[in-house]
Amino acid sequence: MKNKKSLAAIIAIALIIGIGGTFAYFTFTESFNNNFTLGSENIDFEEVFDSPDDWLPCTITPKVLDVKNKSSFGIDARISFQEYWEELDENGRATGERLPNQVNGEDAAIKNINTADWTYNATDGYYYYKETIAGGASSSNFIDKVTFNCNATSIYSNAKYHLVIKVQTKASNGQWGN
Repeated sequence: MKNKKSLAAIIAIALIIGIGGTFAYFTFTESFNNNFTLGSENIDFEEVFDSPDDWLPCTITPKVLDVKNKSSFGIDARISFQEYWEELDENGRATGERLPNQVNGEDAAIKNINTADWTYNATDGYYYYKETIAGGASSSNFIDKVTFNCNATSIYSNAKYHLVIKVQTKASNGQWGN
């Protein structure tokens, strides 16, 4: 009886090795190297702006800014800006003192922002273009002019205004970076 069990175990092991060997014998491996070249954003920003040398109250200064998508795919755009007034000394050098951005509750520099096509998000401080900008297309202007407030006081008589604009774009199906 013991021999029959040993013989059965040997036969079972032989069958397992034979079947496993057969599967291994009929197994093939091949690998394929597929390369994908990513499209890259080709964006251009058109700004039309001539910095005035003696900006006076009530003066309107044209400033045009739009986003041109030269890529083959759609993009989204967002814009933020920072502004500040810097006091200058009698020689035109910055004193390090900042002047207020507001005059009697109004902006000292009034920016004409296109809020019909750009929506402001108070959470992150960006204006978002409402549409995806198709490849080969442009956004509408974000801003078209800046006006020195007519009610500006004499504290701005020896100052310089800085408007620093930050533009970001991304593929329309991508995520915004920080």
